[in-house]
Amino acid sequence: TIGIYLRSLRAIYNQQNIDRSIYPFGEGRNKYSIPTSRNIKKALTVEEIAKIYNYPAVPKSKVEMARDYWLFLYLCNGMNVKDFCLLKWKNIDGQMLNYQRSKTLRSKKESKLISVALKPQTWDIIKKWGKPSISEDAYIFPHLNSSMTPEKQMVTHKQLIKIVNKYMKKVVTEVGINKSVTTYFARHSF
Repeated sequence: TIGIYLRSLRAIYNQQNIDRSIYPFGEGRNKYSIPTSRNIKKALTVEEIAKIYNYPAVPKSKVEMARDYWLFLYLCNGMNVKDFCLLKWKNIDGQMLNYQRSKTLRSKKESKLISVALKPQTWDIIKKWGKPSISEDAYIFPHLNSSMTPEKQMVTHKQLIKIVNKYMKKVVTEVGINKSVTTYFARHSF
């Protein structure tokens, strides 16, 4: 929280014509370095991921969907749930899935194209849960549609995160993993 507030304060200082000798931020004597947060990586072992993969879920159940979506996120280089929801058929080029992270799409950082080789397991998940379409602009998975507002899309992908996390807790409990596994774990496990 301190870092969040002080970066805003530093931005205000930076917009002013302040003498560098009294500028409070930076390195060196009598200067303040804004603290950064420590992001603790939450990853599973290969053995734990295998337990999730081999979990015998009831076919077409929400538990099976949550497990499959979690595995898809993991197998697609730790994909974000929002990016998962935004995948369209045009993102598939042969055996490759190409997409840009929605998080960096409009930022000043260069938005790079992410390419993921589609494995047999990811194809199985697409065939099982995807929504076939002849339009390349159609979403692969049935959670979003083109008539949704950005606000409705956000509500939908956040709800999907909650659903996946809820049922993944059930899966990991049953397979004997003593961690509160969420979609975040798929990213860090990759």
